[in-house]
Amino acid sequence: MQLINKNIDMISWTSKDGAVTPVRFRLEENGEMLIIKVDRIIQTEKNKFGGSPTLCFRCSSIIDGIEKMYELTCNCDSQKWLLRKI
Repeated sequence: MQLINKNIDMISWTSKDGAVTPVRFRLEENGEMLIIKVDRIIQTEKNKFGGSPTLCFRCSSIIDGIEKMYELTCNCDSQKWLLRKI
């Protein structure tokens, strides 16, 4: 996986007990907007980055007919999402 670290727009679900689930995200690539549906969440980790709690999701989706794995990170304090690796 290649390190990307791009801010993305995310649609996620939050359950009544506070569990966050990413659903789909949008990012700009070569001047066009791509919408990627999160097909499968493989692993979820709670971390701290710079003192802020984060949730890291290892996921996979079919992008352009090919299954690709990637990592999404949610900063729990700011609610900002990052496409970390693809």
